[in-house]
Amino acid sequence: MNTKEELAGFVTLQRLLDRKSVLKQQIATPPEPLVQLRTSGDSRRAALAEKQARRGVLSAEQEQLAKEIEDLREEREHFRKQKSLVTTMKQLTAVVSELDHVEGQLKSREERLLAVMQELETLDADLAVLQRETPEERAAREAAEAAWEEQRRLASEELEGVERRIREVGRQLGPAAFERFKRLWNSRRPHAVVPLDGTACSACHAELRPSLVQQVRTGEELQYCDTCRRLLYDPDTVNPLW
Repeated sequence: MNTKEELAGFVTLQRLLDRKSVLKQQIATPPEPLVQLRTSGDSRRAALAEKQARRGVLSAEQEQLAKEIEDLREEREHFRKQKSLVTTMKQLTAVVSELDHVEGQLKSREERLLAVMQELETLDADLAVLQRETPEERAAREAAEAAWEEQRRLASEELEGVERRIREVGRQLGPAAFERFKRLWNSRRPHAVVPLDGTACSACHAELRPSLVQQVRTGEELQYCDTCRRLLYDPDTVNPLW
């Protein structure tokens, strides 16, 4: 295999690896519309969890308040009975004081219970909305998920073909040349083999020596950028194998 053929093989491998990277990214990264739908779903689930947690706290408080109110009503009834049985002003004053205290606590707890019940009613309405996915939302989500699955399937099939082609080109190059490419790739990835950009390196954009540009264009020997040490080729003269 001559230098031009080897260079064509290296360019082919670079392009295959570029495509492999794109395909792997497509397989791993959902499209933006699906990301937005999932983000919306995540936000709704987070709000749902927060409201469910708040409802649990309020339900426990409602149960505790109901018990306390029941106890206070019994205590109020007790002092009312005592009030009818007292025989002295001192006893009456003490019972009335206790009764007022109980009445105050009872009123406070009844007001709090009403507020809790109102908040629970609002929460239940919010939860009903959050738990319900509209037909439009479901259709959009399912369509986006199906489209991405199809995209991933096609990308996976193409990726298998690209990896197979990389192995084929490696065999065409032969073990020694393929090993040279792998060393270059490992030291300069992801762009180890780059085209000329006029008279500059397209990777680091350094202006190249005129003699180097001419040598790259003739393609008689492998030529590297003096600055970034990437392998250079002339896109107008090199015909890749893929």
